Amino acid sequence: MADIIKKWIWEHENYPNFSYDRERLSEKLKRAEYLRGLVSGVLSIANKEEFDELEITNLTNEIINTSQIEGEYLRRDSVRDSVAKAINKAYISSEDMSTRHTDNLVALMLDSNRNNKILSVERLHAWHNALFANSGGYEGLKKINIAQFRDYDDMKVIENAFNRAGGIVKYLAPPHLLLEKDIDALIKYCNESNDDPYVKSALAHLWFVSIHPYDDGNGRISRAIADYVLSKDLEEEHKTYSISTTIYTKRAEYYEMLDMTTNLHKNRHFDFTNWIEWNIDILISTLEKAYEDVLFIVKKAKFWDRCKMMKLGKGQTIFLDAFINKLSYDSNSEFSNVDYREITNTIPMTANRQIKKLLEDGLIAKIEGKAGRSTSYRILFDVED
Repeated sequence: MADIIKKWIWEHENYPNFSYDRERLSEKLKRAEYLRGLVSGVLSIANKEEFDELEITNLTNEIINTSQIEGEYLRRDSVRDSVAKAINKAYISSEDMSTRHTDNLVALMLDSNRNNKILSVERLHAWHNALFANSGGYEGLKKINIAQFRDYDDMKVIENAFNRAGGIVKYLAPPHLLLEKDIDALIKYCNESNDDPYVKSALAHLWFVSIHPYDDGNGRISRAIADYVLSKDLEEEHKTYSISTTIYTKRAEYYEMLDMTTNLHKNRHFDFTNWIEWNIDILISTLEKAYEDVLFIVKKAKFWDRCKMMKLGKGQTIFLDAFINKLSYDSNSEFSNVDYREITNTIPMTANRQIKKLLEDGLIAKIEGKAGRSTSYRILFDVED
């Protein structure tokens, strides 16, 4: 009788003992820790208001992007209001856009990032419930079981080319009778392993998504577990970066790496160095962005200190606040008279007068080479700018 051909990592005799080349990872692990130190160093001089702002921005970005990776698109203002209420109990919004769904997503994110108590099946189910509690038990047209593991074997990850029927099977998850043992082993690893936190986070992420225990939401829960491991093992008190934001910009690579790692026909040596290295590279990019973000927060604080010495009108303050907040997720640093009017709801003449005052106060500058209707401006965060 011919041997059964094994295709998926859970079929390998060494599963779940994930082998990898520690020496190959050493330099990048040092780089990640160095960058984390830089971020912590800048934050050591930040006040509570600046800390809260950074955490609100990163939690908002994490929730939005971990959902977008899976094709769910959330309103930024809804997520941000939910995050702000949870972080700052004194937060008041003139028009609260938060929803019960976004409140639940924030609860999941805060629990995975701030609660260092041991991981458990009950906790995983609570996270899953937070994802789908307001779905009525459906994801689109598909009925799903909430806060319980699947009780069937045919769990496939399908790639649909051009939305055609059928599609390519990219992964087949283990039979449901293996789930309890596998989940228990993963939980024990998360709670007790002394592996390097960056390696451990990458492997826990892979392990959970390989098990694929839920009807839906496995990718989001796997990334929450990865966050949990980093937060707990590195003893991080605040969410100062968003890994899912970086993953979302490289989501095609992300799915390709999962495919190359979980398929034994492509991972013939049962080696997980490439997967771990890719995750560390993602983290390094994320920490580099986080360092820029914390420097920006310090720069913004100094800018507002300058503004206090100016007699700014209500419209100017509203615009500067809204536009600077937009810069936390939009790289376009230029604005026009039209942009100003849209934010402040003013007429052209009033906008011109208020913009002129900002120019005279040295808070903004004209963009060289642009005139007439194309005239644009930028904020002068530093006097030297």
